[in-house]
Amino acid sequence: MNRALIFILCMIIHQANAQSSALTIADSLYSFGDYSNAIKKYQKIVPKDRYIVLQIAKSHRAKGTYTDALSYYKQALKTTNLTTSVKLEYAKLLMITGKLKKADSMYTDLVLKHPKNPDFQYRLGVIKKRLKDTLAISYFKEAFRLDSTHQKSCFEISKNYLKKKNYDMVWKTANIGLRSYPENVELISILGQNFLFRKDYDTALPYFQKLLKLNQKNEFIHSKLGLCYSKTYEYKKAISHFNEVLKYDDKSPNTYSLLGHAYEQLKKYDNALEYYKKALALKDTPLEEDLLSIALIYRFQEKWKKAIQYAKLAIKEDPNNDRAHYQLAMFADAHYQDPEIKLKYYNNYLKKFDTDKKDYFNMIVKKRIAQLEEEIQNKTKNN
Repeated sequence: MNRALIFILCMIIHQANAQSSALTIADSLYSFGDYSNAIKKYQKIVPKDRYIVLQIAKSHRAKGTYTDALSYYKQALKTTNLTTSVKLEYAKLLMITGKLKKADSMYTDLVLKHPKNPDFQYRLGVIKKRLKDTLAISYFKEAFRLDSTHQKSCFEISKNYLKKKNYDMVWKTANIGLRSYPENVELISILGQNFLFRKDYDTALPYFQKLLKLNQKNEFIHSKLGLCYSKTYEYKKAISHFNEVLKYDDKSPNTYSLLGHAYEQLKKYDNALEYYKKALALKDTPLEEDLLSIALIYRFQEKWKKAIQYAKLAIKEDPNNDRAHYQLAMFADAHYQDPEIKLKYYNNYLKKFDTDKKDYFNMIVKKRIAQLEEEIQNKTKNN
């Protein structure tokens, strides 16, 4: 054999062995998660076949250099006979990088070729949702039809029903999902919210309790537990959870108002006043209900001047608040000795809110006016 030919063959064998060795090292680095060094080794291999291009793409994706990863996936896509898994990797990366229209195109193609794959249906639904496409829900429903254990699609459908206030379908759909995975915290939360929206606090409570048992401790869950306990008259437990909420956000006027209400129900009026006033201080515009709550606390303490002061502030916020006007008249009745001054407050109420309807406040006010007028007449006669 010609010496030159032998030399060339030896060089080819040596180069092949060297390339094989370099690939083995690069693959080893990739498998151990040393992606940067794996990329360097892959880059040195010439020529680069489809496998090497994909390994570089996967390495960039794994270390978070997504722009480079997309570039190499595009190179790989130019070749023929790509596996579905590679297309799926590329589509997922398009989603991560916010290239939604391209991702939509890739997943649409995957759904057309694999119509019975529930996850492809679900992921296309996610993209449609992010694109604000109303067709999104149809893909979630198809994914769930194909696989009733598909938790993510079940959650999306349940959430959609909740948004539409279709409470019975929320209950039905979420429970189908929970049969296959009873610890799905998203579905448990949806069911809790489902009953909250219906103001069925007794039924909502166990769902949020279960979330706590599943170590789902966050502001949202503590706030809902606080609300449920407050609405079911367990005010001490409500206070405990509202205090947990303040650890996440100590600038929440609503939480302070709820704490004020809970302490009020426990007749701890000093605490109630403290929290109602904190709520007011945090609000850009004081709300008449908080002002009236403070007025009522002063009523329980028989501090009538303060009660009148805050009732007037509540009326200033909302001049048409009949309850505030009614309470003001009641406070004045308790505070002033002169029946004519008392009568003035009741007449002011009646002048503004008297109707033909049998209103509870009107009935009480008219009865008290009659009593005061009789008292004034008797006083006049005696003088």
